[in-house]
Amino acid sequence: MIDEPLEGRRIAVSHFGMSCLDFPKMRTFYTRVLGLTQSDAGTIESGGGTELAFLTTDPREHHQLVLASNRKDQVIETTPVVGGSIGSNVFQMSFRVRDLETLRVVDRRLEAEGIPDRNAISHGNAWSLYCRDPEGNALEFFVDSPWYVAQPCAEPLDLSRSDEDIIEETRLYCFSQPEVLPYEEWVNLTATKIAADQARL
Repeated sequence: MIDEPLEGRRIAVSHFGMSCLDFPKMRTFYTRVLGLTQSDAGTIESGGGTELAFLTTDPREHHQLVLASNRKDQVIETTPVVGGSIGSNVFQMSFRVRDLETLRVVDRRLEAEGIPDRNAISHGNAWSLYCRDPEGNALEFFVDSPWYVAQPCAEPLDLSRSDEDIIEETRLYCFSQPEVLPYEEWVNLTATKIAADQARL
């Protein structure tokens, strides 16, 4: 779990994801060319089998960028970027929140705003709430857990349960997996990988 408080904030931007037309090429660009470290990779069933690569430059962030295969549109923007890329295919914006209670507060606010189809998921290493903004952009709000398990990982999450029940259920799940580490141990291992990748730049 992140030790440092969010400096008085209850929510902070954390990471984002991009859908890719050429997944291997994009992964190579961000890892070999730009020096990001792949912290995890795997496949989920969505979209007929979507490959995911989790990339980071910070050992305290499991991922700062997620790349996903199966981008649907075939448009590749080639115009100069002036402050942003209008119409590009960022598939997710993610916000770290302070604790599980804040995650519940966000859920209630979204419900009051009439945002449908909110989906709570435990990733083992984090507890997440997913939805879309009013223009259909995918959003994630999440709280880090004290453990690392290999990603992708998605289990149902019932936010109506107590913090203690959620934490214990997640602990039992994590320790039933073939690869589980305390968060700080994973941070230290990832810091070594990142240092090696950055040294190659």
